[in-house]
Amino acid sequence: MTLRDRVWDAVLCELATEDAQFKISELDFDDSQRHTVRRVLREMENLSWLERTSDVGRIWYAGEKARRYVKLSEEAELLENES
Repeated sequence: MTLRDRVWDAVLCELATEDAQFKISELDFDDSQRHTVRRVLREMENLSWLERTSDVGRIWYAGEKARRYVKLSEEAELLENES
């Protein structure tokens, strides 16, 4: 499995947790892998799998596609309905 594949897997699993949000530092990747992780997250954002409050935001949230296709926790769905 490539690093990019591992990032996708980690992100989708992270979105299925109670918060359905995360920071890069919460993902289990080495500092040497962070550049690739950021690139993958930005591409996931471009494809509507993720979103942030701004281009420099450090907290990533489930995007439109993730909300549609990933089974989010009930708590995450409640948070989404409040916004």
